[in-house]
Amino acid sequence: MLSLCVTPGYAQEIYKVVNQDGSVTYTDKPVVNAEPVELGPDNRMSMPTPPPQPVQTATTTSKASTPKPVIEVVQPKPEATVRNNAGNMTIAANVSNADKQGKFKLYINDTLVKEQSNAVFKLQGINRGAHTFYITHTDNTGKTLASTSPQTFYLHQASRLINN
Repeated sequence: MLSLCVTPGYAQEIYKVVNQDGSVTYTDKPVVNAEPVELGPDNRMSMPTPPPQPVQTATTTSKASTPKPVIEVVQPKPEATVRNNAGNMTIAANVSNADKQGKFKLYINDTLVKEQSNAVFKLQGINRGAHTFYITHTDNTGKTLASTSPQTFYLHQASRLINN
């Protein structure tokens, strides 16, 4: 609440003027379109406090306008068995809203295996057994923009020991 106090010996009348833009001015001089203000017995006039205005930040609008990249593994399927005696295979992902200058990194068993500009990785010489992998998408500064969840595949190779 804002208070206006009139001290004895000074202005005897207070006038309220509503400007063209809607703002209000109080004065002790009568002007065109001014209305006299009645003061209470203690010479105080109360005005309501204006409601707070919502604050918009630049980060709120920039995040809303730029969709985040999304990576989805399409090959191999989760828990898939890959059969290849040479240990060759492809890991591929669909990507939406990717940074064109960014890099894709493939991690197998928590070790960086490949880094390249697309999300299709052709691999050779993978050992038999269970392997966990994930793919990350980073910008040109190395900041991770998106990542897949870790998933497991099984590489099966025929054994020369069986039926010998």
